[in-house]
Amino acid sequence: MRTLLVPVLLMLLCALPLRAQQDALPQSVSGSAPSQQEIDQLLATLEDPQRREAFVSRLKALNSLSEQQGAGEGLEISEALKLDQRVGKFIKNYLALLSESDVRASSIGKIVALAVCSLLAICLALGNAWLSRLFNRQLDSMRQRLGLSNSRLSSVFSWQRQAGYILSGVAWFYALAVIVFDQHYQSTVSQGMVTVAQTTVAVLLVVLLFLLIWEVINALLESLAERKDGLNNRRVMTVLPVVRNVLTFVLVLLSSLVILSELGIDVMPLLAGAGVLGIAVGFGAQTLVKDFLTGFTIIIEDLLQKDDVVTVAGRTGFVTHISMRKLELRSLEGTVHTVPFSAIDIVDNLTKDYSYYLLNVGVAYREDTDEVVECLKAIDEDMRSSDDFADDILEPLEVLGVDEFADSAVVIKARTKTAGREKWRVGREFNRRIKIAFDERNIEIPFPHQTLYFGVDKDGNAPPLPPARAASAAESEETESA
Repeated sequence: MRTLLVPVLLMLLCALPLRAQQDALPQSVSGSAPSQQEIDQLLATLEDPQRREAFVSRLKALNSLSEQQGAGEGLEISEALKLDQRVGKFIKNYLALLSESDVRASSIGKIVALAVCSLLAICLALGNAWLSRLFNRQLDSMRQRLGLSNSRLSSVFSWQRQAGYILSGVAWFYALAVIVFDQHYQSTVSQGMVTVAQTTVAVLLVVLLFLLIWEVINALLESLAERKDGLNNRRVMTVLPVVRNVLTFVLVLLSSLVILSELGIDVMPLLAGAGVLGIAVGFGAQTLVKDFLTGFTIIIEDLLQKDDVVTVAGRTGFVTHISMRKLELRSLEGTVHTVPFSAIDIVDNLTKDYSYYLLNVGVAYREDTDEVVECLKAIDEDMRSSDDFADDILEPLEVLGVDEFADSAVVIKARTKTAGREKWRVGREFNRRIKIAFDERNIEIPFPHQTLYFGVDKDGNAPPLPPARAASAAESEETESA
């Protein structure tokens, strides 16, 4: 971010003073072919002590502003860390050592020198790889202590190994050019090699720096996710993927800009073009923008979390994945529903913090409702005292009373407060125990009955049954009498 703001700030701070100093100078400094009159004015200025002193002070001020502007023009990390001087000096000494030695006098000497350089490059690469693995193993205890994954920070050491291989290869190619092709360290090819080395080191350092930032931030997030006390772990697991996506986008964008700057590409036109492109995309992809904004609001306001059971856009299921623009639900049948955030206008969270399982218990009209209520409370106490449901039932059963006189039943409504996602398990067990208890107490659970009516004659007598039905009825009576 600093590399992007430096040129803007310098233009704003230095443009006006520099313009003023330039305007204050004699007009003779701006022309390509000064006239005799301008030369006379300049000589008069130099001969007058006061005018000469004022002119010199203005030149010094202009030179100071030019140096400040030139220092601010370096957007590269190599400028901030002075990699050009350090790496360039090392490479020049390396090339000078190769070029000034006498090993290139004969073919055998060149072969021996190239073999020695190859051996040194291989040893450096292997030594760097061994050190990276050693450092990685030393961090295992810290990973276990902080609750980090076994691969955390491994990408940094992996990149260290790759950087060692690349730098060893670059050094070997330099040796090849100097020894075999007789390139002097002050030649054009050698100077080009120095530039390539400086750029290579800067790019590798940029990637290493952003990898380190990525790994450290992810380590902090993982450490927070492992803490149970004082933190809602499901809340952390919900926000964590979104934070990682945003972090990945920002780091990739910044590292790309810095690497382009290191390669000598002016990133300011790219930023201006990206701004114009962003405006065009904003108008053309309003649904996509709405997805991001709605999703950001839903996540920040904690309307749902991972593993919640929700109903959104007419779909119900477990929340299995949350990204920056969509939500994935898995229904009870196993179907995965992908719902974009822009399609969500109402969120029904069925398991946030706690849940209620609603009981609508229907009994026959002849039953005593007070006896039924006592039976339900006894079942609730028995479940709350059991080890399987003691932690899932949060409060005693709340009996709301007689709720409805249905066609064939008296409906008693009650509800039990449970842990968020345990309402269905508790409810199924409650229904099972209700059936067993009602059977033991002879409490009738009504079910549909069908009565056949054949009518009566004028004397009030029912017509006789058909022969088949009469025989069947007689057999039934004999069976009952027996």
